[in-house]
Amino acid sequence: MDFGYRHSARLAPTALAVGLLFSLGLNAQPAGGDPIAVSYAQQFKVPLAEAKRRTAQVPEIAQLEQRLQRELPDTFAGLYIEHQPTYRVVVRFTKTPKALLSRYTKDPLFVAQLAPRPLELLRGAQEELAAQLSQSGVAFESGLDLKTSQVNLFVLDTATASKRLSGLMAVADYIKLHKVPALMSPTAIVGGSRVDGATLRCTTGFNVVNATRELGVITAGHCENALTYIGSPNVTLAFKSEQNSGSLDLQWNKQSGGTPQVQSNQIKLVGGPQATMEITSVTTAANLPLGATACKNGITTNYTCGQVADKNAQGMYNGAVGTFIRVHNASNQVMNDVGDSGGPVFGTNTAYGIVHGRGGPGTPTHNDLYFVPVDHFSALGVSVLKEAFSLDRIPNVSGPHNVAFQAQVFYKGVPKFTVQRKTKIISCPSGWTCNDYNGSYTSNTASPLTFNFKCTTTGTMPTATFAWRTTLVGADGATTNAIDHTSTCTAPTAASGAAARGDGSPPTITIEP
Repeated sequence: MDFGYRHSARLAPTALAVGLLFSLGLNAQPAGGDPIAVSYAQQFKVPLAEAKRRTAQVPEIAQLEQRLQRELPDTFAGLYIEHQPTYRVVVRFTKTPKALLSRYTKDPLFVAQLAPRPLELLRGAQEELAAQLSQSGVAFESGLDLKTSQVNLFVLDTATASKRLSGLMAVADYIKLHKVPALMSPTAIVGGSRVDGATLRCTTGFNVVNATRELGVITAGHCENALTYIGSPNVTLAFKSEQNSGSLDLQWNKQSGGTPQVQSNQIKLVGGPQATMEITSVTTAANLPLGATACKNGITTNYTCGQVADKNAQGMYNGAVGTFIRVHNASNQVMNDVGDSGGPVFGTNTAYGIVHGRGGPGTPTHNDLYFVPVDHFSALGVSVLKEAFSLDRIPNVSGPHNVAFQAQVFYKGVPKFTVQRKTKIISCPSGWTCNDYNGSYTSNTASPLTFNFKCTTTGTMPTATFAWRTTLVGADGATTNAIDHTSTCTAPTAASGAAARGDGSPPTITIEP
């Protein structure tokens, strides 16, 4: 398999950010609606309501698939969604298909079919041929065709492959050998937004965060390790780590300096049904049945959508056997091209993975997308950022006069520190001195952040309640929603209705820090 960079583009003199995922300096429109359903309705010419109904059924379909794989490995031959001419889910078994399916569901959406061999047998044969060919240094690509219960093997040299696999193919006549002029290759050029290296351009994927709450962005491992994010302004990225062989084609970077830029859980859909979309969850490969709709964004081909065609697309990548997910568009639209590597692959508000490459020229899969599933992000010690930086709640608090008492600020998402707290007074009891109070938090602290109220009096004062409005601002300028909350300074019971006595100085409430 040729994973060279012959499809990679040389850099243009100027860079245009088109597929923004990193959200650096992003003035994005609020995401609403369901762009995946809109794309599905356009592709298959069905009403939007029907498209939403179908796409919403994917989790249920995936659950059934996982259960059948787990409970009936000797007879389950796989399932896949058919969109045309009739929308249905075909579920295949090697014996008594209707009886077996009826034990799990009576939903007419699911249709039972007889298959010649189980899915586990196909997977076993695919793993064996991969082991034999990789040991022999034979370039190849393979995939599973569940509709025919076959293993398709694509090679540049059929004579050598046949010789190496003669024993296996003698007992596994369902391995079909195909000669092709080229094999799957990466599509390097910058992520949902563009990132440039010295000679390659790629696309940024999702915003990610590691265990120590460092924010960064993920892209393809085969992209260069010294990247500049093309935005307003451009930002130099600091390479953190990568995995770049076998099933792993990943690297992550963080901003290394300059004006801090906003990172959020929002991605851009350039040319899509809406400008942006929130990412609030992740969907693993196991939860993506064949036929599920997957979309991607990249700096070259922008927003494109297709259906999962193979979850077992295998080949050699940088000296090791890799398994990727292949996505095919029913109209054979080009799903991705040079420069789209590393871009996000997603469903409705959910991350599926990042772009690895496309099929080889002259092959049936040339226009197809191959992506690394989100399952593998943990190999870099990062996870997808799934919540925007926002305030969750600030409980009302109370405490006695002349004693500091703590307030808590609960937030969601991962802000860039230093974080500024801005607390404004909106209701001050008569006779009290009240001011706005700002504070800062320099250390990368998980929710909640804290501060102290203190009511200072020189005599006896009645109980008083103060109303406040607080927001947080990250170092990148990301500003949360505002939350109103109260603090109550309580007096001893005997003094609850008493007037002030003392040196005449007005009582004051302060916030520390």
